Amino acid sequence: MTQKTAKILVMDDEDAIRTITCLLLEKMGYTSMATPDGETAVEEYRKALVAGSPYDAVIMDMTVPCGMGATEAIKKLKEIDPNVCAIVTSGFASEVNHEELHKQGFSGVLKKPYLSENLRDVLNSLLLF
Repeated sequence: MTQKTAKILVMDDEDAIRTITCLLLEKMGYTSMATPDGETAVEEYRKALVAGSPYDAVIMDMTVPCGMGATEAIKKLKEIDPNVCAIVTSGFASEVNHEELHKQGFSGVLKKPYLSENLRDVLNSLLLF
């Protein structure tokens, strides 16, 4: 029996962060897909769920200057999938109330800039295969 490869959806408005995060995820053995904003992430998540190949986790940037950020996107994702595993990322993560983020529906918080070890730790703590 083969171990399941987790599918991770990455949403960030910065192209470099999307690219680096996807490369890190793939080096860790995950399959990844990147989107630039919440609208696109929600639609991609919905399509994958309907196709029977859902994402195991979504990593979303809290702030997207010209689009939907994580705090708005989590509401839409929860409507689609109440059990969505969503991780919020932010350079201001130490300044926000983690308990409030969990109440909004986020499963984890990842402070930017993050190292591959931080990314691995948060995913290992949330994904059980």
